[in-house]
Amino acid sequence: MLKKKKLTEKTTLFRSGTPFKTGAVIKDIDSNDFELVSNVLFLRLEEKSNEISFIYEMAKDDVVYGLGETLGALNKRGKIYRFYNTDDPEHTPEKQSLYGTHPFMILDGEKTFGLFIDYPSEIIFDISFTHKDILKITIPSKDFDMYFFDSDEKLSIIKEYFNLTGKPYIPPKWAFGFQQSKWSYFSEREVREVANKYRELGIPLDVIYTDIDYMDSYKVFTINKETFPNYEGMVKDLKEKGIKVIPILDPGVKIEEGYEVFEEGKKNGYFCTDEDANPFVAAVWPGLTHFPDFLNSKVRKWWGQKYKVFTDMGVKGFWNDMNEPSIFYTPKSLDKLFDLLKDLEKNKDEAGIEVFLAKENFVNISNNREDYRSFYHKLDDGTLINHDLVHNLYGFKNTQATAEEMKELLPNQRVLLLSRSSYPGLHRMASIWMGDNKSWWEHMLVNIRMLQSLNMVGFFYTGADIGGFGADASAELVVRWMQLGAFTPFFRNHTALNTRPQEPWQFDEESLKIMKDIVRLRYAFLPYTYSEYMNSVKESTPFVKPLSFVFDDERVKDIEDQYMYGESLMVAPVYEQNKKGRFVHLPDVKWLNWNASKFEERNMNVYEPGDYYIKADLEQIPLFIKENNLIVLSEPMNYVDEKEITELWVVGLVTDQAIYNYYDDDGETYNFAKGEFAQIKINVVKENGDFKIDVKKEDPKNLLKIKKINFELYDSDGSAVRKDKII
Repeated sequence: MLKKKKLTEKTTLFRSGTPFKTGAVIKDIDSNDFELVSNVLFLRLEEKSNEISFIYEMAKDDVVYGLGETLGALNKRGKIYRFYNTDDPEHTPEKQSLYGTHPFMILDGEKTFGLFIDYPSEIIFDISFTHKDILKITIPSKDFDMYFFDSDEKLSIIKEYFNLTGKPYIPPKWAFGFQQSKWSYFSEREVREVANKYRELGIPLDVIYTDIDYMDSYKVFTINKETFPNYEGMVKDLKEKGIKVIPILDPGVKIEEGYEVFEEGKKNGYFCTDEDANPFVAAVWPGLTHFPDFLNSKVRKWWGQKYKVFTDMGVKGFWNDMNEPSIFYTPKSLDKLFDLLKDLEKNKDEAGIEVFLAKENFVNISNNREDYRSFYHKLDDGTLINHDLVHNLYGFKNTQATAEEMKELLPNQRVLLLSRSSYPGLHRMASIWMGDNKSWWEHMLVNIRMLQSLNMVGFFYTGADIGGFGADASAELVVRWMQLGAFTPFFRNHTALNTRPQEPWQFDEESLKIMKDIVRLRYAFLPYTYSEYMNSVKESTPFVKPLSFVFDDERVKDIEDQYMYGESLMVAPVYEQNKKGRFVHLPDVKWLNWNASKFEERNMNVYEPGDYYIKADLEQIPLFIKENNLIVLSEPMNYVDEKEITELWVVGLVTDQAIYNYYDDDGETYNFAKGEFAQIKINVVKENGDFKIDVKKEDPKNLLKIKKINFELYDSDGSAVRKDKII
């Protein structure tokens, strides 16, 4: 039996047992007024001794969306998804788990509905894999909340989800600039050289990351004084060039006498414990470590205050990594492996399959579930709980510690905060990137699909490592991925140790020029990107949307490699090797095609709805502006807010009327929540073969310095009219 409570006209809570309070839901739900029920609307309930499954028989053309950070198609049919946060750098198609848990889905078909399961350990979504027409969701527990969204509108379901879990995170405006990273820049000198090279070549850049090798022996909250003798000076000097420095931080605390973080954590009982109440021991980058018990509010407060070492230097961005938590091995698991090797050595003359099995043991020693079952958290009320039962919350609570303390360390300042591991609710305080992808063409398509799925679960500000993290990248792959990245909110080039460097100058001169132009194009689009992002958060509608969330025809449900970037722009990246174009589907309306390579060149073509092969040479990315919609551009800068924007370019295909609400604010504080923002309301009407333009500025705090708007307006025959408006 379940308990049922109607929360809104469209949202119903079904509760089983006594769920753990995860923090995912922001609404305070009264435990009274529940009614007992034996079913969930369209779903069949199947109960076993300590497990509940929800089963739905799907129609042939039903489509399943959502599930956030998962591999596979945008339509989730045909695969099993296992939500148990996992550090797995091999993102191959058969994998069922990645770093985040996002058990929110929408079924779009004969019946349309959504559901979200708030349970912090393993959940299995078998979506027409075991049986091609059966959706089966299995929770191996009797204690969870399941929220059911009964609406036939997909975007309405997402709004209901955000009403429960909170609106998406808003980073500082500079976070929409280009970012450069590498595992690792091994010295302060190297970081400075990279920054200088960007400025010397005139390639815009806003952020450089320092990966784990800036630390002293990989100890969190320390700096290697030999290789980074003046980290604070580096931060200040790069700030003068318009470049922010963001350090990586890991939760594993090295076991080392005299190391302040270790000593404080041990003294105060701030670490997770084993079954004997001793601090749990696991190995990560520094060797043997303890894990802070982030499910305890005192520990979160202590940990968050440690970031002061960086905020005092002027650092305004943080990268929380390895927080699933990742475990390389435990002493116990390593002992088992050594025992196995000893047995092999004794029987080496007869060993056959045993060698193969030993190899499997080596592979599986990391992030082993038995290790996760062997340590405990102490909650605020003193209750002990096994980590496995709350595993998916660890990265969420780690990042909550950072986000909450930033309110004290940097009051009223927006911070760029990334986490690798995540759970619903993290999207309102930080964001994620897509983890350890590879320099494979196939992972560009993964990037495109995951971008759309993550937006559905609230992670608007996200993206993948441009060029791929693992393996070596060709110039062509990096160019094409840079073009894709220019139209994702998080735009960072990052690569792994012992792989080919991926900074734009590491390739040939032609590729360097193309990459420079595409980064400059990104900065030209920043007024549109930022305005659309902020409007999307306000309206609780995904910033990046699948075509099927905007258009109704059946054909768009098959389109997974094109997406809406804001309300006006459709992006159709080239993501296959050696291709000089691609097929696109243009739904419902006319489209203004811009095969973009640089801000200064706009050769436009108008297309009727239909399917087309669009030629796109290496330097071009196919962009499409929706009929009766507008985009807003400005001249590129070397970094966000390098200078005041005094002039805008408004481009669009107008056959009747186009309305655009341009938004801006100070880009750094939360004053927008108090009404301190500016808007320019643009209305273009086609009348008697000409365009009538009306512009109204609302800027009570004098935030905008725009004096002139250049209009570039196209008719259905592709002819352009250029006008300007002084405001």
